[in-house]
Amino acid sequence: MSFIFSPSPYEDKRAINYPEVEASVLKECSFNYENVTSNFVDLLKNLKSGVVSLDGAPSAQFSRMVKAIKCKAKTKNINIKFISIEKIYKSCDELYNFLLPYLPEDKIKDPAQIFGRVFKEKYNSMFDSDKLKTLLTNLEKYKKDGEIILLYGQGSGSESFWDIADKIVFFDVTPKSMFLRIKNSEYTSLGDEKGLANRQEFRRIYYIDFQLSLHLREELIKTNRLDYYIMSERDEEAIMISHPAMRKVLLNLAKRPFRCKPIYSEGVWGGYFLLKARNLPKDQFRNIAWAVDMIPMDNSLVIQMNDQKNIFELPFMAFLQEVPEEIMGKSLTERFGRYFPIRFSYDDTFHSPGNMSIQCHPRKEFCKSNFGEYYGQDEAYYVIETGVGAKTYCGFKNGVGVDDFMAEAKKSEINKTTFDHDKYVNSVQSIPGRQFLLPGGTIHSSGRNQLVLEIGSLIMGSYTFKQYDYMRMDLDGNPRPIHTYYGEKVLEKDRNEDFVNKRLVKDPVLLKKGDTWEEYLLGEDPLVYFSTRQIRFSDKAEGNTNGRFHVLTLADGEKVRVQSKKDPSKCYHLSFLDIIVVPSDIGEYEIINEDSRKQPIVVYKVQVKE
Repeated sequence: MSFIFSPSPYEDKRAINYPEVEASVLKECSFNYENVTSNFVDLLKNLKSGVVSLDGAPSAQFSRMVKAIKCKAKTKNINIKFISIEKIYKSCDELYNFLLPYLPEDKIKDPAQIFGRVFKEKYNSMFDSDKLKTLLTNLEKYKKDGEIILLYGQGSGSESFWDIADKIVFFDVTPKSMFLRIKNSEYTSLGDEKGLANRQEFRRIYYIDFQLSLHLREELIKTNRLDYYIMSERDEEAIMISHPAMRKVLLNLAKRPFRCKPIYSEGVWGGYFLLKARNLPKDQFRNIAWAVDMIPMDNSLVIQMNDQKNIFELPFMAFLQEVPEEIMGKSLTERFGRYFPIRFSYDDTFHSPGNMSIQCHPRKEFCKSNFGEYYGQDEAYYVIETGVGAKTYCGFKNGVGVDDFMAEAKKSEINKTTFDHDKYVNSVQSIPGRQFLLPGGTIHSSGRNQLVLEIGSLIMGSYTFKQYDYMRMDLDGNPRPIHTYYGEKVLEKDRNEDFVNKRLVKDPVLLKKGDTWEEYLLGEDPLVYFSTRQIRFSDKAEGNTNGRFHVLTLADGEKVRVQSKKDPSKCYHLSFLDIIVVPSDIGEYEIINEDSRKQPIVVYKVQVKE
């Protein structure tokens, strides 16, 4: 979850997945908000007495749902006792002190207060123990008295209530909707009565609320305690589905290539290539800085359930938590757990006013010890398209003093003055198809006038330590945060021009070939655990997951079809720049050029190294 990410509300409706959905599964679904709330009341009625827990993700609209259920219950003459979990949270001041180690207020290290430490406790640590005990006693009494109780809110389905809850329902929210609701002040963090500035609200919710929800959903799935799942991003697309039916849908989806729904965001260095290439409405965007196409914590999947075009949307992480081995493969699931190990986004500076910031990222050890993260932040840039003068910054120039660079960067941060970053930072000409590996600690930046596909290693948040940003303000007129304190801690001083040319930017090497295709190795180094490839062909190419997922991007060409060799009906049709995951279970697959002119195709492939 990129916790300072500000998405556009624009809905890109082209990324739709079409798994086989059995008739028996559809009988386990309620579509549209009216039917969802009505069937929820029927669930309560059929219980006759007992407790139903309605838990969910941050910003789930519990109040609205509960109000609708109350109205429906009244029309059906059903008596329900409604209890909000909010009543048992610790006080605002108690939570502030308890969470301070996870949300430090050191403005020397982190002037903008955007970094923290991943919260790994459970919901019961957020509850007042006496209030929790009283609530459990009351729930037991109400059950004995034959009452129907709806316990709702974040934490209502947590371990504290597993022994007493008769049914558990999870009310989910896509990360994009979560971002927008937080930005629009439609959600405040758990137990917070005082309110926080927007940036601090994002930080608190990412490091605390989101982590609690993420791990509870995983535990409910793993322990088979989840009974129903609800999504209601838009009333007409709301769905309530039983957990067994949901699992059947997701197992079927994991048997075919799939694509996430992109999210777009503007930025001070944003460009215009994606606006044209994807035919996005120009009246809704000033520019496109990022297109988040496959970041596990940010993206969702859209599934068409039947010919009536009932849509089921859910966070990518919910999909992964449900069927990790089918998506990633057994060996990678054992290695990474229920986390997808690679992420993808486009950085667009094409015809833009400037470069991205001069920046670096932390490696695994630093991320774990300082932020409680699971891995580090290694990256790579694959150049898709360039304009005049395009270049990518990577490493330091030979012979320059890195300490001198840091002194200039610190002075710039304090005094708000410019300095000549080109004197210190090495740059390489960008040409389409060129690969830049950017392991943690490497100073780098995407220069203006290009579109790059950014690949990153597994990390839940975003740790970009800007060292210099040309004294720019963000689109809201606020100074962009600089982090020289952290930069100095993680910068690898020996990553100079010679190192870059030897290990991080290399010419393609032919790996293997078939009758009609060739596969080239673009980037691979011991410092990063993923490998980047290029598949070139005009008619057809072949691949094999060999039990480990692949991620494919149509990097050059108009349209292709990726299909299972065993069952060609399990396929996905890609247009230029589309990114798909080929799950491990597919095995052998084909990539077929669907352009009748048979123009040359380049498919960019990323996989985890053996």
